[in-house]
Amino acid sequence: MTNRKNILCSPIKFSDIIQAEKKLTSSGLVNPVKLKYCTSLSRKYNANFYQVVEILQLVKSFKIRGACNKIMNLTPEQRKKGVICASAGNHAQGTAATATKLNIKSYICMPSNAPLTKINATKHFGGNVILAKEPSFDAAYALSKKLAKEKGYVEIPPYDDKEVIAGQATIALETLNQNPNIDTFIVPIGGGGMISGVAVCAKTINPNIKIIGVQAENFPAMKLSKQKGKIVSYSKGKPTLADGCAVKTPGNITFSIIKDWVDEIVTVTEDEISQAIALISDSSKLVVEGAGAMPTAAIISGKIKINKGQNVALLLSGGNIDTAKYCLTLSKGLQLLNRKIKFSIELKDKNKVKQFCELLTKNNGSAYCILCESQIIPDTKPGKYMLFAIFFDSKSTNQFKADLKANKFNYKLF
Repeated sequence: MTNRKNILCSPIKFSDIIQAEKKLTSSGLVNPVKLKYCTSLSRKYNANFYQVVEILQLVKSFKIRGACNKIMNLTPEQRKKGVICASAGNHAQGTAATATKLNIKSYICMPSNAPLTKINATKHFGGNVILAKEPSFDAAYALSKKLAKEKGYVEIPPYDDKEVIAGQATIALETLNQNPNIDTFIVPIGGGGMISGVAVCAKTINPNIKIIGVQAENFPAMKLSKQKGKIVSYSKGKPTLADGCAVKTPGNITFSIIKDWVDEIVTVTEDEISQAIALISDSSKLVVEGAGAMPTAAIISGKIKINKGQNVALLLSGGNIDTAKYCLTLSKGLQLLNRKIKFSIELKDKNKVKQFCELLTKNNGSAYCILCESQIIPDTKPGKYMLFAIFFDSKSTNQFKADLKANKFNYKLF
């Protein structure tokens, strides 16, 4: 629990958040928080889950809040110089969109592996994209610092900045204005700007509110730093679906807040993120990127304990994901959720083909072949065929595999 003394000592004041809310409202660029009740999770855990749907913002991400507040606070002299930022994509779009509306030139440094969706969107909003030579946020950040010094551009930090954090904090302000009963916020963590703002705002309103952060297991720098009580760089990071959270080193301001204000940080695996993306698509009909799915991943993986009647806000922070990557991730997630199986099967003769087809149309009270995509390909041996099929529905996949085994089909899952 955070006491009043800590609140007064926070680098971000509640008055900063109120002022940020006014600026964002006047900008015409930021939509109010959209809360969506998540029936599937609420029923499963006998609690109340609310999705904070920030993917409905102009740039499909919460990041526009911090960028907008920062840029709107620039002086006329600073605006003339142009702005620059480093971003994996979402902060880039927020910076570009705000700068363009205010007739300010923007330069965006992005990692070499930034998703094409985010690169194109940033250009669409008027940003001049400059790719770093390495596939990490830190490489993009170093490039932005270098160019800011050489060209005199004004930096718009992605997270480690008081005005940026105050802008992100408006998420909690709007959420609690809509639903004062929220007792837990579960928030993705990259550099920590959003969770820092959410924590200060929420705990200022109600010190008993619990703040839980979620990081990708492949980039757990903030969790390690909180555990050790000092900033720790994580240089062993691996590629992650949560590309917007691939930060090696926490910020000074964000860490100073998180170490005292955030109650807990958990990590999730890539498979758990995939499952969450698929679940959100299936149950809520929303497209989220890896970072936005991490709070849900932490719930369904059992990393966070949920009590009966708990009122939980899940931050769906962004929805900028490449279509090709989304399709692959969705497919993998459905398999991990046992909603889909993919296999090859050997059909030696016409009788086996007929038997297999009968198996497909079999109905045990409810059809278990919801969707089948198949292609018959001649095998190298005459008279043999390989058939590839995909099936959906969790109850059905188990039953289908049992039927294949009972009927002595030679098949292989993959």
